[in-house]
Amino acid sequence: MTHVVVSTWQEKVVGSGAMGMKRLRQHCAALVNEVDVPDPFDVRELCARLGAARGKPIHLLPQAMPAGGPCGLWVSTDNAEYIVYEERTSAPHREHIILHEIGHLLSDHGAVPVPGEDSTRMVFPSLDPQTVQRVLSRTHYTAVEERQAELIASLLLERVSRRAPESRWTVSREDAGAVERIRRSLGNT
Repeated sequence: MTHVVVSTWQEKVVGSGAMGMKRLRQHCAALVNEVDVPDPFDVRELCARLGAARGKPIHLLPQAMPAGGPCGLWVSTDNAEYIVYEERTSAPHREHIILHEIGHLLSDHGAVPVPGEDSTRMVFPSLDPQTVQRVLSRTHYTAVEERQAELIASLLLERVSRRAPESRWTVSREDAGAVERIRRSLGNT
């Protein structure tokens, strides 16, 4: 059975205008701060950690998504979470799609049933069509819910990109002084 949770957070957290966006960003940042992000970052490891923390595994399912449809979906069942994402795109885009769906998951966004069992069998042959149909309304999320999921994905990526990359190259002795001066001038100590 699919969990259908309709969150009412937006009435409490988000208002209109700049103040509403500030509250939305604060709310999303608080959610992201609770996430155990692996270092070095790996989206599969992130899903494993989130699944363990939530008590349900998160399965990543690459799929050729229909043209004009969503790039990703989150399906929640009693036993597992499924993130379906477009497989025919670049690795950074796939990662962003997955993080966007994680944003929906972290926010407990709910879904409502939609018709079309035949199409769900075609796209998700191993999942119960009624379970999938409840999730396919993902494209009917409110603009605020989509902004929240997108902001969570962006904040997660921002958090990961702020980590200092490790030096993985060696410098000859004669060039070491010049490289060190460049590193200091760029603020990388």
